[in-house]
Amino acid sequence: MNEQEGKQPATDLLAGHTVRRYDQELARLHTIILQMGEHVSEQVQAAVKALLDDDDYQAYRVLDREPQIDYLSLDADEEVFRLIVRRQPAAVDLRIVMALSKITAEFERAGDKAARIAHQVIEWIQETDVLVEPVRAAFQSLNEQAIGMFERSLRAVATFDVSQSLAIFEKEPELDRAARALRELLSDPAQGGLASRYAITLFYCAQALKHIGRHASNIAELVIYVALGQDVRYRNREILIETLRHRGY
Repeated sequence: MNEQEGKQPATDLLAGHTVRRYDQELARLHTIILQMGEHVSEQVQAAVKALLDDDDYQAYRVLDREPQIDYLSLDADEEVFRLIVRRQPAAVDLRIVMALSKITAEFERAGDKAARIAHQVIEWIQETDVLVEPVRAAFQSLNEQAIGMFERSLRAVATFDVSQSLAIFEKEPELDRAARALRELLSDPAQGGLASRYAITLFYCAQALKHIGRHASNIAELVIYVALGQDVRYRNREILIETLRHRGY
């Protein structure tokens, strides 16, 4: 795909087929995936809020709502299957369908991380209701990075926006720094005021948040694949960002 084609908006990438029904089916798949991403974003924010507020009720609500994401994932998988069987997509269309299928999987995994945090919150509150301030602040910092990247990935999927994807890549170092700072705090009981067993529980929550940011990066790679036809999974981030920014993204 040339640069001009790569800058097509999502409405152009998903439309323009001779069979109008084809456009509708692609749009329906796109809508299901966006709904799924929105649910995941809400789940992540609710799970972290439960952690920061020592709110087991909120954590249980996250677990109760988890099947909604699973159902949307099943719906998306079914739409992908129908599109492939009925339309036998090729070239750009096949790239879009397969990328959307992979984005579905990334959203689902991010939703699983939100549920993991909720499970850990319930375990944490059953043992203690104290989350010391240094740890709370570190979690807030990591959460801001992870959820910021994830919400940007959702916007990138909505419009197949390369610029949004690059912004996600640019945030990766900040995510890593926030995760490292929290990990160091949790490994120092004297500084964090945590017993080792509680530190381990919170470490799992921190890992889940970091992985949510990683899922956002994976989604950003798929958006670029759809928009530009380039597989950038193993490309040097700094060079990739510089190259695509230079091209006007």
